[in-house]
Amino acid sequence: MKYWNDKTRTLLLFVLAFLIYGFGVGRGFDFDDPICISQNPLLSKPGAFYDFWFTSAAPNYYPLYWSLLKVQWMMWGMYPPAYHLVNLLVHCVNCVLVWRIAREWRLPGAWWVAALFAVHPVNVQTVAWAAEQKNTWSFLFMALALLAFVRYARDRRAAQYFLSLFWFATALAAKPSTIFLPVFLSAFYLFSPGKRALLLRLIPYYVLCVASGLTTLWFERNRSESFSLLSSLSLWKRMETAGADFWFYLGKALFPVGLTPMYRGWVDTTAAASTVFPGLLLVALLLCCALFWRRIGAPVAAGIVYYALMLFPLLGVFDTNYFTLSLIADHWQYHALPGLLVAVVAALQQVALRWPRLAAYPNAVGATAVAGLTVLASMHFAHFENPATLWSHVVTKNPEAWEGWYNLGNIFAEDHEPAKAIYAYRKSITFRPHYYRSHYNLANLLFDKGDIAGAEREYFAAEKVNLQEPSGHNNRAVALLKLGNEDDAIVEFAAALKFDSSLTQAKINLIELLLKHGRPKEAENYLEQIGPLSSSNATRIAEAIAMSAKSGSASAPDLRHFAQRAHELYADDPALTAALATLAAPPSAVHQAESTFN
Repeated sequence: MKYWNDKTRTLLLFVLAFLIYGFGVGRGFDFDDPICISQNPLLSKPGAFYDFWFTSAAPNYYPLYWSLLKVQWMMWGMYPPAYHLVNLLVHCVNCVLVWRIAREWRLPGAWWVAALFAVHPVNVQTVAWAAEQKNTWSFLFMALALLAFVRYARDRRAAQYFLSLFWFATALAAKPSTIFLPVFLSAFYLFSPGKRALLLRLIPYYVLCVASGLTTLWFERNRSESFSLLSSLSLWKRMETAGADFWFYLGKALFPVGLTPMYRGWVDTTAAASTVFPGLLLVALLLCCALFWRRIGAPVAAGIVYYALMLFPLLGVFDTNYFTLSLIADHWQYHALPGLLVAVVAALQQVALRWPRLAAYPNAVGATAVAGLTVLASMHFAHFENPATLWSHVVTKNPEAWEGWYNLGNIFAEDHEPAKAIYAYRKSITFRPHYYRSHYNLANLLFDKGDIAGAEREYFAAEKVNLQEPSGHNNRAVALLKLGNEDDAIVEFAAALKFDSSLTQAKINLIELLLKHGRPKEAENYLEQIGPLSSSNATRIAEAIAMSAKSGSASAPDLRHFAQRAHELYADDPALTAALATLAAPPSAVHQAESTFN
């Protein structure tokens, strides 16, 4: 066809992707987007590029990804559509690269592989969330590395080799999910002519992989604090889980229906078979590809091996922060999916060669598959319209998704629907009772509702989970005050200030309580830490001095010393000056000063 050329094919790949995702470019941030972009203080920090590359300031060592976000922040600030558009455009370029690589390898149906990748529903998570630029950028650089290496293996031009090595390093710097690419290249070229030279050329790739892998593991342990349920499992049990994970992923890739960010049974390991059978079946599949690739067909075997290897780092053998939410995530298939699509297209071609009638309309078969996946992807993408629709979809598909219930609780609280928010937080606690934020947010709502006893119980539950969170101690102290339990309130205010000495109101509350309980020496320690004092807080301290003097709970010299120190620190405040004067005045003057405060 005259107009069916490379430009037309490239344009059509862009059209297919925009047909699904173009309508969502104007959406806001969701899920990890605020953490990575809108609420990320590093993006607005001077010298952020240095922090990304040479410090552990960022939660993950994805320095190129963070740097690219910083560049975008410098260009358009916190404007969500721009980030979504960049993510979509990079996805479109990735589709073109999939086509070019498949064509370079002379794989059957190369363009159809790219078209299927462009519209496949499991890629919706990657394109829908702006923060998943880490996926699209790392895929882009990985694809460029692979394309350059394929050309080097064919032409043996040194420039292509060093270009490939450079692109692979940038892919790892964007996101180390590409770490198993050299393993696939080793397996692929193991049976090719001149394999020794090619395999030796891959040694620098492995060096980069080891460095990236060790760095990532350190960050996951020490910065992201990745301690999911998998951390408690033996390596053997993790391998069993990995086998079950693979077959679940394969099923969703081949039959992409009922997709959700968090699948039922996969929030923990309950859905993973406690048997070696899935893992053994995976090993048998890979052995068949290695031993019988001529009979199976090289494209089919290579596609399956690529799919399995690229998935391997995310199958649960190594712990990662996301595993605290779910052991399965569709966006982890993004790098691996092209391999499976190559295998499927190649297998269909082999079937068509055996039954010529099926080969009569190959474009019709391809167009039907693309159209069907486009419909499924569009329907799934509709769930990502806003946070409320997304998390409602999640808990509908998986009522045990504690993260979904927690996020719904936040949404309802922001929308001033406390009853729904309380219900959502309670559901979240049901499925993950040791999550601090669910207890803490629920306690705040109960407190505002007037259920002080219930709020105090939830603050206490939150405190047991996270003893070092100052706001939990502070808010529980306020609740205890409401309940009249002043002794425990003193302990909680002191604990809050131990972890965050900048809580001014906690200091004022603690000073009031200590003066009331006859402990002005302790109160003076906190007085020294206050810093600038507002007139309203000065009045509260003055009233506490007067009440302590009236009740006689504190010794007169200690209380006078406290008042004198308060006057020295804040000599210009009339309330503290008057409070000091009452302690040196006769009883009638004291009563007159108290009536002034009251």
